Amino acid sequence: MLHRITPRNIKGSGTYPLSSMPRFPIHLFLGLTGILPAQDAPTSGEAIYAEHCASCHGKHGEGVPDEVDEPLHGERALPSLSRYIDRKMPEDKPELLNAEESQRVAEYIHGAFYSAEARAKTTPTPKAAFARLTNRQFRESVADLIGSFGKYSPPGEGKGLKAQYFDSDGMNKKARKALEREDRALAFDFGEGPPAEGMKTDQFSIAWDGSLVAPATGWYEFKTVTPNGVRLYLNGQAQGGDGNQRDDSGAKRQVALIDDWVSSGAEVREAKARVFLLGGRAYPFRLDYFKFKEKLGSVRLEWKPPHGEWEVLAAPYLSPAWATQVAVVATAFAADDASEGYERGTGISKDWHEATTTAAIEVANQVVGLLPDLSGVKDNDPERANKLKGFIATFAERAFRRPLSDEQRQLYVERPFADGTAPEQAVKRAVILIVKSPRFLYPELGAEKDDFTVAARLALGAWDSLPDQPLLDAAKAGQLRTPEHVKAQALRLVANPRAKAKLNEFFQLWLKLDAESDLLRKDAAHFPGFDAAVVADLRRSLERFVEQVVWSEKSDYRQLLEADYLLLNDRLAQFYGVPVPEGGGFQPVKFDPAQRAGVLTHPYLLARLAHPDSTSPIHRGVFITRNVLGGILKPPPEAIAFENHKFDPKMTMREKVAEMTRDATCMTCHETINPLGFSLENFDAVGRFRTNEDDKPINPAADYNSLEGELVHLRGPRDLASHAVQSAGARRGFVRQLLQYAIKQNPAVYGHDSLVKLESSFSASGHHVRQLFVDITTLTALPAPDQASR
Repeated sequence: MLHRITPRNIKGSGTYPLSSMPRFPIHLFLGLTGILPAQDAPTSGEAIYAEHCASCHGKHGEGVPDEVDEPLHGERALPSLSRYIDRKMPEDKPELLNAEESQRVAEYIHGAFYSAEARAKTTPTPKAAFARLTNRQFRESVADLIGSFGKYSPPGEGKGLKAQYFDSDGMNKKARKALEREDRALAFDFGEGPPAEGMKTDQFSIAWDGSLVAPATGWYEFKTVTPNGVRLYLNGQAQGGDGNQRDDSGAKRQVALIDDWVSSGAEVREAKARVFLLGGRAYPFRLDYFKFKEKLGSVRLEWKPPHGEWEVLAAPYLSPAWATQVAVVATAFAADDASEGYERGTGISKDWHEATTTAAIEVANQVVGLLPDLSGVKDNDPERANKLKGFIATFAERAFRRPLSDEQRQLYVERPFADGTAPEQAVKRAVILIVKSPRFLYPELGAEKDDFTVAARLALGAWDSLPDQPLLDAAKAGQLRTPEHVKAQALRLVANPRAKAKLNEFFQLWLKLDAESDLLRKDAAHFPGFDAAVVADLRRSLERFVEQVVWSEKSDYRQLLEADYLLLNDRLAQFYGVPVPEGGGFQPVKFDPAQRAGVLTHPYLLARLAHPDSTSPIHRGVFITRNVLGGILKPPPEAIAFENHKFDPKMTMREKVAEMTRDATCMTCHETINPLGFSLENFDAVGRFRTNEDDKPINPAADYNSLEGELVHLRGPRDLASHAVQSAGARRGFVRQLLQYAIKQNPAVYGHDSLVKLESSFSASGHHVRQLFVDITTLTALPAPDQASR
């Protein structure tokens, strides 16, 4: 598919109007009708712009309706902008302007309104877009709102579960404890023997408990396989009968996710269930198993996480540390708007209102079901109604992120309990009102310029959630009024596992891990063995690599692009033809630095950006332009599919792409896309390194015109990685993407020079990713520049 690199602020014509190249904005359409007349004194850049450009772009580059709607803003350095205008403008007749005239136009627009520095002097700071909670923010906020009435339990060390082994005696499944240890995986085949030395062979039981750490948000499937009896409990609240001391006990038990306790002969049975979980959180987990008189004993628990395949549930997703129940909203929401390249809560529709109403009812039912534990009020308390009002008042204050006014207290606390309404029904009404309230759904609605607003922004920025109690206490004490105080809180929030979960999701989006691709449609004849299990392991390898780098002490962004190793397990090592790493599981395997460069050459990413039977320099080049170098790309008005069978089979992929895009209008964009994609041609469609394509040697060398105006000679992925980490424009692109993901707003809201300042501090910190996250959270929580004096 051909792609047009179109700056958001340029009017175009033909197949490929001018491009913004890696955010190399500017397609300056000069609209000249003839050669500029010769004059004794050179025509100024301002005069050229006024005569030939302002009719489309506006007098000050503000844009013109029905011509070029968006303002003439960008990030190209002056030499790059000048060279681009000289080579490309006007689009159909670039020879009409000479280099000197192009330079004068570039100097004028760059200094007047194009650059961030110019806009900071002349252009008012835009206001933040009005927004609701995104889907993720809604779910995370509800989980922490209900969870705030208990003890927060961060994910424990992922080393397995606590296991207790018992000899049984008829109905008494735990007559004698024989062994206690930690088990890393839930797959056991005891045959006809005992589970441990000295135990009975005919009747015994095992209890595994601790917590499950969900790696991502989504639907999880679980499957037990056993000829014996088994129960799986997940994200429930422990009850008196959960010890399963006796089968004939009448004590109350929590509801099992899978209940296959009664066996029927020696047949091996499977039982399945699915549940929606929020990523990055720990959930209480328990698996009870017993054998009674059957000939064989075995038990296996498998799971299928989002984007994964069926496998035995094991560490590091299991921890012996206990966890508290998490309030999870499973209501389906329509996808948030992502038309600007990041998810935003700007879409307000009938479907969204219906989904939030359904979710509010779901939340209310959860609260009522846990009411004694959440409120601390017993059912037989004579002051129950008044105490529950106190609980609802606290619930509303935490949901609204600030103390209640007298009017709000009357509406959300007093009115639901009026006229002798039953306490449970009153609580349910109140919770629905609170969760559907604009004060909860629209965090900036009527927000005062005070400490509580700063606290709300900090929590949304770092966690996509609500302020915790220390943050609310700081707001109440007036301790969020200086950058130093705010940054101290941001540091604390980013150190919390909830920030880790949010950052991990950012990198999944940054790397387009969930975007549609031909990943699972590889040609088996070309790539035998590249199956679903390999794909699942590759994704896990990439996710763990990113997590290790970002959450290391240095948290060095450069390592994401320059690391010369991959995390491989036995299966991946065998497929990619390298020695199996020692130690088991995923281990770092070093490569020739010329062959591997961080995420740029990770096989999962390379395989995603490829066709079923061949590479795709265009897909790879577009990804690097947009995600690594910070470009903003728009698709062409007419998509042209790549049809491999129409080319001479003797041609290399590079030759095919060059032939396909050789037209001048195509090369407006593909002079950027192609060299970036060609630099990765040493990697086939499943990410294996190669030096030949069929019988022809591969040439990965290419010249690329950078954002800074330099001609960069690329000889492969190592040169590409070096350029990306050295380019201030590429770093600003990364900063922009992280800010947009974290805050869901245009960076200019926080000052036209906000990206420049953040990139400068990012570089000064040693490219520390978590520190950048702290800086973004701090900057955006403080009053915006146009609000600071209010």
